[in-house]
Formats: sequence, structure tokens, C-alpha cells
Amino acid sequence: MKYRHQFLALIAILSLLGLGMAFTRPGQQPQPAHPQNLKVLPKDIDHASLIKIMHDFSDALGFRCTNCHVTTSNGDMDFASDAKPEKREAREMMRMMKKINRKYFGVKGNFVDVYMNAKITCYSCHHGQAQPAVAATHPERQGQFPPPPPPPHNP
Repeated sequence: MKYRHQFLALIAILSLLGLGMAFTRPGQQPQPAHPQNLKVLPKDIDHASLIKIMHDFSDALGFRCTNCHVTTSNGDMDFASDAKPEKREAREMMRMMKKINRKYFGVKGNFVDVYMNAKITCYSCHHGQAQPAVAATHPERQGQFPPPPPPPHNP
């Protein structure tokens, strides 16, 4: 009998907790900080597009964020810093990709527009490697075709 009362009390407490949680609103997610020091990407780029593009770059080059971005002494990323030469080189490659897609494929718009409709991307030359192929190879000589592009990255 004693255990029955304890069991009922436990059920009552758990029910009240469950109801309380059901009727409370979840806290609002903090908005990501507005990106700083954008030189190729549009200044008003939305967070989802920025993250998608950065993840695509990572996949296309086999890179991690720290390959281009600086880590501060407390372990946070300083995305605005231009301290790494790889970041400057990435910007040049982004400009080159945009120029190729505009000139040869007629893709118009800012970098995000061009990137989302690009025929030539980082992966076209890099195939997941940090260094692109230095010379075109002929698949018939190798007996195989280059690997297909990675699937689109959906955040």
C-alpha cells in the first residue's frame, strides 16, 4: 500500500512536469551574427545560403573551416580575419568561377545567383582535393571517367 501511494505521487509529479513542458514556448534561437568582411559574397547574403556555399567549398576541396579561417586563442572562429593566404586565394578562385560562368554560360547575378546556377564550380577542377588537376586527362586513355560531382548539400 505504501509503494502504491509513492507510485501515484510519482505519476502525478511526472504528469505535471509533462503538462508544464507542453505549454511552455521554446526559447527563441539566437540569430547568427551578420557576416563581416565579405568581398566576393554579397553583403546581404542570408545565413542559409552562406552556410550552403561554405559547405560546398569544403566538400569540393576536401577542406575544413580552419583551412581558410583563423581560430582565436579561445577556440572561436574569426571568420572576418584575412590573416590566412588561403582565404585570399579562395576569393580569387570565387571571382574566377563567377567570371567563367558569366562569360561562357551566361549565368547572371551576384555571386550567390551565379553559384546556385553555375555550370562550373570548385568541384569541376578540384574533385574533393586541395589542388586541382594540372592538366586535363583523357578518360579513354585512363579507361575510366572522372568521379561524378558530390550531391547537393542541403542545410
